[in-house]
Amino acid sequence: MTLQSRRGACRDLSVLFVDCCRSLGIPARFASGYQKGDGRHTQRYLHAWPEIYLPGAVWHAYDPTHGEKITDTHVTIAAAAHPRDTMPVTGGFYGDEVTSTLDFELEIQVSEV
Repeated sequence: MTLQSRRGACRDLSVLFVDCCRSLGIPARFASGYQKGDGRHTQRYLHAWPEIYLPGAVWHAYDPTHGEKITDTHVTIAAAAHPRDTMPVTGGFYGDEVTSTLDFELEIQVSEV
């Protein structure tokens, strides 16, 4: 779908990137977390990017959504072989009249060098 439409969200582009790497025999995984942003907005949203492993090296991250190699601009919350394993919350509950709420707060402090 991503190739046909020539567009996609960060998750779509990351899955495509990972699949392309794997088809070439390059180990790749899916990462999810937060990015630095532009500094004008305090609200942050989950973002996704791929990571590849080069022989004799470490994992290298790329952001196909923004067309850049990732250095210290992203905060990885989870990385896994499959995107479903990076979901921020999983689980379930069963029973009558069961309710649940989830609250979270995220603060990213960016140091200007």
